[in-house]
Amino acid sequence: MLEIALLLLVVLAILAVQTNTLRRAIVYLCVFSLLCSFCYLLYQAPDVAIAEAVIGSTLSTIIYLVALNKYKVFRVYYIMESQESYYIQKNDLCKTLAKYSYEKELELDIVNSNKSIEDIVNDYPYDIIVLHSSDTITVYGDKSNYHFDDLIKYIGDTTNIEVTYDYLIENEGDTLL
Repeated sequence: MLEIALLLLVVLAILAVQTNTLRRAIVYLCVFSLLCSFCYLLYQAPDVAIAEAVIGSTLSTIIYLVALNKYKVFRVYYIMESQESYYIQKNDLCKTLAKYSYEKELELDIVNSNKSIEDIVNDYPYDIIVLHSSDTITVYGDKSNYHFDDLIKYIGDTTNIEVTYDYLIENEGDTLL
């Protein structure tokens, strides 16, 4: 019985490291911790087993899931200067943003806005700002946001939409606008 549990521990550890989705990794770690507590019971250490079950499988799992939920919203402010056309490009770009968000396990939140970039930067939380004018699409983001450079590369690799980009904040506290 103990050998099977130890073998399952190795399998769960490999699955937790190799999975591409963070939620699955958290579930694998939770099951790993429960199996550890079972092994402690087999070694006649019930107090350690209870501590592992409470702390390892319950408390740390909750902390991981809360942290994942705080991390997961990817907010995009979309500003269209001319409302008359270019919806096809907007739809293609929004589909690309949705696909990127899905692959990165982020929840995409697109806010259509008519505010200026300065107002959004000063008053609203954002991850990127898309300014869609009649001839160009410019994506603004912060250099401190590690999704920004990855997203620009993703758009360039997966679509043929001409997108320029610029940084709003070069370093933390350094506003370029």
